[in-house]
Order: sequence, then C-alpha cells, then structure tokens
Amino acid sequence: WSADSRLLLSGSKDSTLKVWDIQKLKLKQDLPGHEDEVYALDWSPDGEKVASGGLDRNLKLWM
Repeated sequence: WSADSRLLLSGSKDSTLKVWDIQKLKLKQDLPGHEDEVYALDWSPDGEKVASGGLDRNLKLWM
C-alpha cells in the first residue's frame, strides 16, 4: 500500500509491477522491466519511489 492508502502495488508472474487505484478499482499503471516473476516490493517512506526484486535476481528502483 502507498503511504496514503490510495494505491496498491503488486508484483506479477508476467514480470511486471502493477499499480492499482483502490478508489477507482482500476489498474493505474503496468510497469515492465524484470525478466522473470516479481516477488518483492516496497514503497519508499516518502511514497515517491518503489523498489522491486524478482526471480531474475535484479533489484529495480522506480521513480
């Protein structure tokens, strides 16, 4: 969840991160970048960045 609880972040087997708008119940953004399943996600304390890790053994920082 984002700090303001308006967005939910999910990692997917299709190697993308998905940002969900909870109030509208819609997919807000689909972020490709990993080469395998994404299984670790975290928001920065300021809510401006996201870190993701996947089975491709990469750590990505999204701004």
